[in-house]
Amino acid sequence: MTAIVPAVKGIIIHEQRLLIVRRAAADFGGGTWECPGGKIDFGELPVDSLVREIKEETQLTVTPERLLYASSFLTHPDRQIILLMYICSTNQTDVQLSVEHDAYLWADETTIRQLIAPNILADFERHDVFSLLHR
Repeated sequence: MTAIVPAVKGIIIHEQRLLIVRRAAADFGGGTWECPGGKIDFGELPVDSLVREIKEETQLTVTPERLLYASSFLTHPDRQIILLMYICSTNQTDVQLSVEHDAYLWADETTIRQLIAPNILADFERHDVFSLLHR
């Protein structure tokens, strides 16, 4: 059976650094770095899912500012993620991770390029995410 999973992620920038989180080893995709976020629950608006997921994963309260891009990728031959990436703002920086993640970084561009998954990096370059760090 094939599945299409709608998900949201937040690009949260503070002092020219982007928040990335590492999936816990026991979780699917363990050890990979990503932006915080998660699946959209049935009946939820994407921005409401984003605020909820980021709060659950990091304890940060964010304000989604705008949709930056939409992307799609396969996690298995029969499972496709439709991903909505939002730029978010917050005045908080004290991250408290849920059990889904085991590390976080407020990362600069060089660190992100070293740690982030190739498909995410390609999307970041295609949609000029790194220019947001240099404003």
